[in-house]
Amino acid sequence: MTTVTSRLTALARAALAEGRRVLLEPELYAVLEDAGLSVPAHAWIPPSARASTLPAALRQGRVVLKVVSPDILHKSDVGGVRFVEGAHVTPEYLASFLREVSQAWSTAHGRMPDLRGSLVMAAVDFEKGRLGAEVLVGLRHTRDFGFVGLVGLGGVKAELFGSRLPREEATALFAPDDVEAALLEVKKTLVYRDLAGQLRGSEAALTDDAWRTVLTLLSVLAREESGLRLEELEMNPLLLSRDGQLVAVDALARIAEVPPAPPARPLEKLDAFFQPRSVCVAGVSGKGVNMGRVILRNLLRDGFPRERLSVLKPGESEVDGVRCFASPEALPERVDLAVLAVAANAVPELLEGFIRHDKAQGLVVIPGGMAEKEGGAATQRKLEAMLADSRKTPGRGPLVLGPNSMGVASTPGGYDTTFIPEHKQPRTRGPLKNLAFISQSGAFTLARTSHLAQLSPRYLVSAGNQMDLTIGEVVDYVARDDGVQVVAVYVEGFQPGDGRRFLEAARRARAQGKRVILYQAGRSPEGAGTAAGHTASIAGDARVCWHLARAAGVLVAESLADFEGLVRVACALAGREVRGRRVMLMSNAGFEVVGMADNLRSETYALSLAQLAPTTKDAIRAALHRCKVDELVDVKNPLDVTPVAPDAVHLEIARAALADDGVDALVLGVVPMSPALSTLAEAPDPKETLAFADSLANTLPVLFRETKKPLVAVVDAGVHYEPLVRALEAGGVPVFRAADAAVKSLGAWLGDAPPAA
Repeated sequence: MTTVTSRLTALARAALAEGRRVLLEPELYAVLEDAGLSVPAHAWIPPSARASTLPAALRQGRVVLKVVSPDILHKSDVGGVRFVEGAHVTPEYLASFLREVSQAWSTAHGRMPDLRGSLVMAAVDFEKGRLGAEVLVGLRHTRDFGFVGLVGLGGVKAELFGSRLPREEATALFAPDDVEAALLEVKKTLVYRDLAGQLRGSEAALTDDAWRTVLTLLSVLAREESGLRLEELEMNPLLLSRDGQLVAVDALARIAEVPPAPPARPLEKLDAFFQPRSVCVAGVSGKGVNMGRVILRNLLRDGFPRERLSVLKPGESEVDGVRCFASPEALPERVDLAVLAVAANAVPELLEGFIRHDKAQGLVVIPGGMAEKEGGAATQRKLEAMLADSRKTPGRGPLVLGPNSMGVASTPGGYDTTFIPEHKQPRTRGPLKNLAFISQSGAFTLARTSHLAQLSPRYLVSAGNQMDLTIGEVVDYVARDDGVQVVAVYVEGFQPGDGRRFLEAARRARAQGKRVILYQAGRSPEGAGTAAGHTASIAGDARVCWHLARAAGVLVAESLADFEGLVRVACALAGREVRGRRVMLMSNAGFEVVGMADNLRSETYALSLAQLAPTTKDAIRAALHRCKVDELVDVKNPLDVTPVAPDAVHLEIARAALADDGVDALVLGVVPMSPALSTLAEAPDPKETLAFADSLANTLPVLFRETKKPLVAVVDAGVHYEPLVRALEAGGVPVFRAADAAVKSLGAWLGDAPPAA
């Protein structure tokens, strides 16, 4: 492929020298031929040339006539594509064709186009009625993820079916650097399955090696050569010819000069950031309780050594027994972490002081009101320039989190710089301590963790506007911590190239058995506008993010509820044996088992009902007999144990199911109003309370700890039964309040398990 890159580089340099940023279609044909792709027989006729230059082969039969112009990218819109007989292509016809196209384009744009002539190409005979006869292949450089390859249905089918088919069937989006991984994504699409003969009525027409030729071309082009890169390439369509070849009949490419890379951030300072030995807080009120005072008291509450704390407060000697200093310059030594909880207009001067005098390894900037507010962008640009200059100094400057950050809480660091008072947001002290929660929105962090009382996150990080430190860099750091088994990420927009860093970190984490969960906001045009206003970042291409993240092993949440459910399941089931996707479903309510069964499959996962062994059925039948339910229901999966079954029967059936080698996971639903169950904090009959020895609140956590298989519980009830939920969660059991949500979250978590044999 050396010839391909050499030719492309030469063409790109020549184009840029002319002031154009697109390659002409005949130029692209030469590149594609070098790569081993088929292109139609063709001739490029400049405006001044005579039609006699047309090869004799093109004078016979049907041809396609196209305008060649760096201005006219969508030729059909202005009549720039015609199907004619080759014999009709005369000098007069070509002149008339270019004149008509030029007039149509100039009417729309107010100036004459730059015409480079006409392209005459042989019409390709292809299987028009076949689904995969037209293939779309593309490559583009994205702001978030770098180069992304694309394969899908081409021609008009790309628009007709693109939004109606499941995402993986409609289009494959992939990182082009790994050809075999890209091919795995392509194999999920309908176009591949049709051309491989895998659809009913279709015959194999294209080999995997033919696909590899296409994907290898994308891999070769997805590079930056000598300060240049291919910004976008689209071949739509490649036609499946009658002799079984993909022929590129339409191609478009944009080129760009690569901007200089920003100075590298001193990421080695993240240790000091997340495990600081000294902290300075700016913006502490000496009288009332403001954000800075809350942060200072959080640090003292958590046992951070008072002598390693300092406050920036001119005119004061101490606040809450902590020494005060007038300015960053006045600090006696460099601190590991400085927290700026001041007004936005005070940030530039403080930040400049810390940078100029090298007084902090890391800074958390709390206030917003900069890039997300009109007029604030200039302030943020000034700060960014200041940081960039600091990277050139021997100390390489500090790392900065924010602005618009709610702060950081780090269990290893023993500190919490979030500023919500504990009486407004009690600290979670649940049994699960294996979560790192990285969010661009601090409010999102608060809202989700308030629902997840079972968790005590090891890290909480509010990234804010990512002026310096990025989501991907933070994820990469926390995912390397052995105490972290789940990384939950909320993002509204990655910084340039940071989506790729995030995916690389996610792959490493998944390879170590960890789970990364992502919710990307701003996926609609309206949502993207809101995201930009909130944290001054532009939401990335959601479809690209979805495909690439899933390929990297990330659990991608489609909704806020899904995100919360995935976090709950992933944290509670971390380290569990994942043998397959065969599930046992049981409940004491018929509607729940039906609702569970309705959610066994989705676009992203497929569960199956476990086939119970005869011995398991016998054990279940015996348990049901003890409460005479065997007279009412058959032993099957899903299983309705009816409201008659007491706690002990639920437990006995659950234990038997989990002991079955044919059962990979269990969902146990409890509608707790049944008089047969011990589900209340207080009741006239002690046997109906949680304190009763046989209550599921006491026994199910024991079974959960004993089994290595995934077990998820459902308690579909209101606040009256909150004590039951809390008791189960305190025992480590993941509890959902609706059966469909439980199955969806478990299904997604089991999604990369091998299917049942």
